[in-house]
Amino acid sequence: MANPLSLSVSNEAVGAYVRESAALERRRLAEEQRRRDGAGRGGGGNGRGRGASEAPHRYKTAHLTVSDLRKPPEPWRAFFASDFPRRSYALPRSADEASKRLDGNVYEFFGNYLTVAFWVACSVLYNKPKALVGGYFCYRLWRFARSFETDGAPRRELTFAAKTFENFRTFVATVVVWAVGLYANVSLAASYAILITAVLVTVHGCTRRRDAPAPDWGRSPRKRDSALGKLRLRE
Repeated sequence: MANPLSLSVSNEAVGAYVRESAALERRRLAEEQRRRDGAGRGGGGNGRGRGASEAPHRYKTAHLTVSDLRKPPEPWRAFFASDFPRRSYALPRSADEASKRLDGNVYEFFGNYLTVAFWVACSVLYNKPKALVGGYFCYRLWRFARSFETDGAPRRELTFAAKTFENFRTFVATVVVWAVGLYANVSLAASYAILITAVLVTVHGCTRRRDAPAPDWGRSPRKRDSALGKLRLRE
């Protein structure tokens, strides 16, 4: 081929550049082919060869909407995957896999986790009646303090006296809530409940597989085991 840069570059340099560019293009095409082949082999279930072509995981928990937060709990048999426990639970092989499982399970079973948190809080406060009464009092006091309205006007349109009264009311309610909370150990009980809930959610969310089988008592090993137990009792 003719050298368009003959005034500044020699023909030998241009030829080397063309050969090097062709070699780079061949290597790029070969690498893409190896990635496609690896993705095809990895799609069978062993997970190998998918890292190069797999799209990055899109975490859903960080984008929960109000409708997601109000979702009712899923059936508890599906939540615990109790029909096929051995096929539904496994230790994660990496921190990335654990985070993906936790993200997917929290997004899907948020209503169930919220119910678990409620019952954990009730069980903790049941053993601490003073904290239960103090927590309910703090909740009602704060709702009462925030229930006042100043003619429905926006805060920026309130007079200086109205803003001062609103700030004073909020300050007094905050001080009383903190005082009652410290006296009744509400914060300590709430911390216990939060800690226990966090442990339960983390353990279940990280160990429950995302491809856990759907509930099916007819094919469940638990049904076979229970039937064998009944036969042994009859014998």
